[in-house]
Amino acid sequence: MKEDPRSQLRLRRKWEHERQRLQGRYRLAPEERTAWQLERVRCLVDSAFATVPFYRRLYSAVGFEPGDLVTWSDFEKLPLVNKRMLVEAGMGEEVAGHADGRTVHSARTSGSSGYNITIYQDNASVDYRTLLHMRHCEMGLSGPLKPDDWRYSVYFVAERFTSLAGGYPFVTVSLDCPPRLVLEHLAELRPRLMAALPSYLQRLAAENVALDAFGLEAAYTNSERSSREERVKYSEVFRVPVLDEYSSEELSLIACECPERSYHVVEDSVYLEVTDADQDGFGRLVGTSLGNFLMPFIRYDQGDIARLSDTDTRCGCGSRFRTITQFRGREDEYLRDGPSRTVPADIVLNLCDRTLVLEASNVRQYQIVQVAPARIQLRVQPVDPAGAVEGNPVVAEFVRELPGLFRTVRPDVEVVRADDFSPFASGKRRLIHLEGAWAGRPGEPDLSGR
Repeated sequence: MKEDPRSQLRLRRKWEHERQRLQGRYRLAPEERTAWQLERVRCLVDSAFATVPFYRRLYSAVGFEPGDLVTWSDFEKLPLVNKRMLVEAGMGEEVAGHADGRTVHSARTSGSSGYNITIYQDNASVDYRTLLHMRHCEMGLSGPLKPDDWRYSVYFVAERFTSLAGGYPFVTVSLDCPPRLVLEHLAELRPRLMAALPSYLQRLAAENVALDAFGLEAAYTNSERSSREERVKYSEVFRVPVLDEYSSEELSLIACECPERSYHVVEDSVYLEVTDADQDGFGRLVGTSLGNFLMPFIRYDQGDIARLSDTDTRCGCGSRFRTITQFRGREDEYLRDGPSRTVPADIVLNLCDRTLVLEASNVRQYQIVQVAPARIQLRVQPVDPAGAVEGNPVVAEFVRELPGLFRTVRPDVEVVRADDFSPFASGKRRLIHLEGAWAGRPGEPDLSGR
């Protein structure tokens, strides 16, 4: 469904009416926040039982009836769901067939799972998602958005709303646009905030242009994996903070990096749990989207591994939302160490941050590809093709230290120059990749990485 003047005006009125309340939620005490979340979850679960046959069948099988959810322990007794379950049950088709004349918006996604699913939202869900994103922008700017402030994005598809009745304009350009043209466009529009995939910021950083000269105050990365050190590096080049956003089509906005470099859960967008945690607190992130009542995602496991804080401290940015203290990424994002152990992505990327991300490495892009049980290729694109890569001391340090992350095998690491890097099916870059027959799942992953 395309935007129109009526929907733009509706959203602008909501933003002006809800703005202060949304900002106030950052500062709620934990007990107030969890009380608000529990009430929202109660309404969501009862609504899902009443309107979505998939959830009615699933919850009836464990004896649930509307009104039974009183405490969080009641909620934790509900079954977990995942994309495969929803696809095989045809939940999307059920939802589309019972929309009761409402305006329905759809988005198609597969992520890295290989299971394609169409996600449906109504106007209320789309509006709520947009309002939270605007608040997210204000966090990055450390100040309010004004109606004449431009926001700028380099992405696959355009933002749903290009403005709110003429105010808060948002422009999206294609990822195929050459960085030089984007810089010319930024100089013309002078947006306050920019969002782009890390791989595009990498291309833009190669131009070595300070973006604060164009009026930019902050930039966000999204959709692809990036490390904190990588974002700090881009911050230094662009002379504006480069922060990260963690989101998905299913769960909407999940966590945002604030100017203090804390990774806050967006607690009024998603209720997050960590299940099957190991002794260090790493476990599977299970999320419940608090904004989509049309097609609910309740106790949804999308395959991410992380550790969540459980402290009652106020961040320097003013937020009291919990934080993701360490993110290991998707459960299928790893290197295999023998038949049953994995080396998680965050452990590998920590080594990359100490080596390949450094300017002295002469590395513009890289990808770590396991092509056999004991053979890994470091595929690199140099900044200076005439400069050293294979014999570069920083790259040599990476090659020397990577095998030490393994316990079961001792892989050989080969440096290979490359211009093309294997992405996800969606076209997003993938820093760590299992290639060919070796890409099958190990028997039982060791999430500790030790």
